[in-house]
Amino acid sequence: MPATSYLEALLQGKCPKCRQGQIFKYPATKLGKFTIMNERCPHCDIRLEPEPGFYQGSMYVSYGFTVAFLVTMSIFFYLFLPNRSEWLYIGIFIAIMVFLIPVNYRYSRILYLYFFGGIKYEKDQA
Repeated sequence: MPATSYLEALLQGKCPKCRQGQIFKYPATKLGKFTIMNERCPHCDIRLEPEPGFYQGSMYVSYGFTVAFLVTMSIFFYLFLPNRSEWLYIGIFIAIMVFLIPVNYRYSRILYLYFFGGIKYEKDQA
């Protein structure tokens, strides 16, 4: 069943124009290839990199994800695990952030493409 809603397509990493083709070639679980994107949408053939260097701006989105995560986890640790070593917290933060690199990388690019790529959804492409 093809993704038709905006949120569903965004969460599944689908093309913003047709909401059917995948943005990334491989699943995030293939750690050696999680960064490889399709140059064009396999369904509607739109270019997924609107201009050279377009995704450099997604670093700001990735930074925002990281800060939001660290603030949330800091509040959680402060409330539920008080009086522990700060080195324990730092170690846990680093381990979780390394584990989340593929997710952070992918969704920062997907969100950046959806919000700033200038690609609009076309129902006839679906």
